[in-house]
Amino acid sequence: MQYLVTADKMKTCDRNTTEHFGIPSIVLMERAALAVAARISEWRSAIRTQRAYNVLIVSGHGGNGGDGIAIGRILYQHGYRVQIALVDDKDTNPDTVSEKKSATAYGIPMDTFSNVRANKSQMEWDIIVDAVLGIGCTHDVEGEYAEAVMYINECKKIKDESTLVVAVDIPSGIDTDTGSIHKLAVRADMTVTFNFAKIGQLLYPGTEYCGQLFVEDVGITVDGFMGNLPEYFFFDEDPEELLPRRVGDGNKGTFGKVLIIAGNDKVSGACLLSTQAALHTGAGMVKVISTLANVEVIKQNIPEAMFDSYANIETDDNINKIENILIENMKWASTIVIGPGIGTGLISKNIVRIVLEKFDKYLVLDADALNIIAEDIEIRELARKYSKSGDKQMIITPHVAEFSRLYSSAFPNADKKSYGVYDVKENILEWPLRLAEYLQCSVICKDARSVVADVNKKQMYVNISGNSGMATAGSGDVLAGVLGALLARRMGGFQTACIGTYIHGLAGNRAASRVGEYYMTASDIIKELANVLPEK
Repeated sequence: MQYLVTADKMKTCDRNTTEHFGIPSIVLMERAALAVAARISEWRSAIRTQRAYNVLIVSGHGGNGGDGIAIGRILYQHGYRVQIALVDDKDTNPDTVSEKKSATAYGIPMDTFSNVRANKSQMEWDIIVDAVLGIGCTHDVEGEYAEAVMYINECKKIKDESTLVVAVDIPSGIDTDTGSIHKLAVRADMTVTFNFAKIGQLLYPGTEYCGQLFVEDVGITVDGFMGNLPEYFFFDEDPEELLPRRVGDGNKGTFGKVLIIAGNDKVSGACLLSTQAALHTGAGMVKVISTLANVEVIKQNIPEAMFDSYANIETDDNINKIENILIENMKWASTIVIGPGIGTGLISKNIVRIVLEKFDKYLVLDADALNIIAEDIEIRELARKYSKSGDKQMIITPHVAEFSRLYSSAFPNADKKSYGVYDVKENILEWPLRLAEYLQCSVICKDARSVVADVNKKQMYVNISGNSGMATAGSGDVLAGVLGALLARRMGGFQTACIGTYIHGLAGNRAASRVGEYYMTASDIIKELANVLPEK
């Protein structure tokens, strides 16, 4: 697990490291500069050339500008030809002033940005270091700062992308807390940040401007948070470190009994995909309940799965029969996945109602089950009460459109009939927790960067695995099956939601590497689960 921090959180941690723990800020600045210079030297070594490189350090005000000047001095000492361009030459930061004096003593060329731009060719630079704004950018980039950002991007274009652009901490113009762009931003090939990744480096569109992200240790530790830990975290470790080991003397029941209620007369793929995903994620036994039309499809395609069926007839007598089928199967199941492809008709509504009323274990609600909850207030109230009694836990998995419908039904606004997808994206770090508290459950808000919140947790998970190829029909059904299998191991709702989302994305990344993001399907994701999950 790695923490994700806001700008204020990072500044507080930085300040406490200096003021409370006594590590001089100039020491931290030097360590940061050494880390960036080392990454630049690695890049140069990979090119296998010994020629002198022309480096432009574009330095703004404050600590970020001081980092840049220190980087320039270190590179100069290692044989690079360095030019420092000062966007703000009236800096009062004592560490930055000290770094300027050192650079001057070494004889490193230093001038205002406007003079450098006027007197130097843009073709000259092999490497440009963006140390203009750092993590403190909170409003539109304007004036000379905007000119500096545009100049860096233009230099890159003029040399056919051959110039290496390195951002110190975060590309100038990116909002550290949201990933949004303040009018314009530097497009970096490499971003070197310090000790903790910043939210804006991982959320879109900011992540696309960062290039390759390196998180370097400069001596700022979690102690600097003084017990007030960051609200957000992500995974970047091997799944083997996150999952419980399979016991050697286990049996089918040990590894969970997953009941999947999915599909209808017109949709068979959803139940097939979620069932296959659950089996490939280690579930001991999987049983499918679907309409009669799907029975043969299940028999022919998934011999490992058990099944039961119901007639798609909207009569009271048939609904009573369906309830009996469900109750009998619920006694068997340790986890239920409900929703993929079931539709939103009368029978589907009654199935969701019965499960919420009668089941007393772990539950995953996906797809049409969520649309039913959004549109039916009585069923929505059942969902709200589900996790309030016994050992029951619930995970819901809305993509941003489904989330907008759920959120609009939960929090109606007189001034706005509904919240759109854009609203959800703008508030994706806040609204999932609010919805989790409303429904008393774990919420996975699925987007390019999915976010997981839980009613009982102070922290939220931001998922960084996955790719655009996963925006394909059936991908969500696969995630539902993965969650069902993991939840059957009784890991807990929030833990399951975080790890399941991460594993799903890792399998998607492997699928993209194998077949390409343009061509991958949900079935490709299932095939790669075996290569992601630990062997033991």
